[in-house]
Amino acid sequence: MTEPTVKKSDYLIEHDDYTHWDINLGDDKIHARRVSGRFRNIRWLIMASLLLPFFLVPYLPWGDRQAVLFDIPGRKFYLFDITVWPQDLFILALLMLFAFILLFAMTAIAGRIFCGNMCPQTMWTDLMTLIERFTEGTARQRIKLELMPWNAEKIRKKTTKHFFWIVLCTLTSVTFLGYFSGIYDAWYNLFTLQYNIFEWTSFILVFLLFYVSTGYVREQVCNWICPYARIQAVMTDKDTITTTYDYKRGEPRGRVKKGQDNSDKGDCVDCNLCVSVCPTGVDIRGGNQIGCINCGVCIDACDDIMEKVGREKGLIRFMSHNELENGVTTNNRFLRPRPIFYMLITTLTFMGIMYTLLFKSDIDMNVNHERSPTFTIMSDRTVQNTYHTIILNKTESAANFTLEVSGIEGATSNLDGKTLKLTSGQAKKVTLRIKVPQKNLTSERQPIILKLQSIENPELSKTYESMFFGPRK
Repeated sequence: MTEPTVKKSDYLIEHDDYTHWDINLGDDKIHARRVSGRFRNIRWLIMASLLLPFFLVPYLPWGDRQAVLFDIPGRKFYLFDITVWPQDLFILALLMLFAFILLFAMTAIAGRIFCGNMCPQTMWTDLMTLIERFTEGTARQRIKLELMPWNAEKIRKKTTKHFFWIVLCTLTSVTFLGYFSGIYDAWYNLFTLQYNIFEWTSFILVFLLFYVSTGYVREQVCNWICPYARIQAVMTDKDTITTTYDYKRGEPRGRVKKGQDNSDKGDCVDCNLCVSVCPTGVDIRGGNQIGCINCGVCIDACDDIMEKVGREKGLIRFMSHNELENGVTTNNRFLRPRPIFYMLITTLTFMGIMYTLLFKSDIDMNVNHERSPTFTIMSDRTVQNTYHTIILNKTESAANFTLEVSGIEGATSNLDGKTLKLTSGQAKKVTLRIKVPQKNLTSERQPIILKLQSIENPELSKTYESMFFGPRK
């Protein structure tokens, strides 16, 4: 009985034979060649759209403050005209849920497209290798430099490279810190060495994180540290598109020799350019690899070679397992159960975030009814209920408030005619005692309305419905 033929496409982790996988264990440093093409241009565009806002947004003014500022000591976050207080931190939970589900949706449609184009590790590694390219030369020159004994030229190139690495990582670290302490204060305190212990710790940790992970560790983060590489397989199916080598068209490989009959060979000319341009050192011809981040640069490299040898482009392209193995092309990759589910959850989460941000109140009130006793019958034949109330002023200035009760005829409280003054961000706990004539109670449990209103700004109000308890009828 013959052994079943193992297919060369390992799009999904289905086969037992992993020996042909190309996983760099860190023994050799990868010096990837830089190649131009449409996917390289798309990558530049995505990087610019993400990195420029990161570095520039802290410098945007908004009134007398920074437009985006996470004021940890003041316990509030500023997002342009929106102020987020600790009581609103469920918005952060929604944002995290939105980001994760969006990542899952992207993976279900196009594999690790996030890793290859939008991941901070990938973007900063790309910037660090770009600096390496300008200071040490091409990939071949860098390999030669690594093998060269230490001399004046090697010291000069290495020193120049590390100087610009330090500049980039310092800029990154200060910008990150600027979102929390103010960008101008972050720069001033750095140069005057006036950071406090928390600022120094944050600055050093962020600096080392980018300097080490994107300067030295690089693809090892993707292979061994980042958990996303391990869990992506459960978020994909046979219609998910990834960077794939068309082995049916490419095999058997062989060099093209001018003047000879090459009809017995596949389209792959075995130039190994797809391997030399890969930032993680993957040979995509061995099947989908755990180190492949779907950046698409191998597609650019292969298309360029195909054009030069007069063969059709697309030997390496984005395609699904079904397309490769069964010749079945999914016409609409979005209208599948898994992407539809992910996108539905993403849309609902985004709507929740926008509603919460746009319609959140600048004041808040939390009311808890006294549990024991639930009511007290007073000597004047009134029924009294006690409520423990927390009032929060989420405006940017001190304000005066009144608290009125309604909903039951004759209801009065100990706060009638009194003013509650709260500073910006202050939460005040008050005891509210409401009395209602017993004759006005129609049941043992009736709704009662509490209305908190600003004196300076009558439009700023908060209404809360609670229950008023009385004796059985």
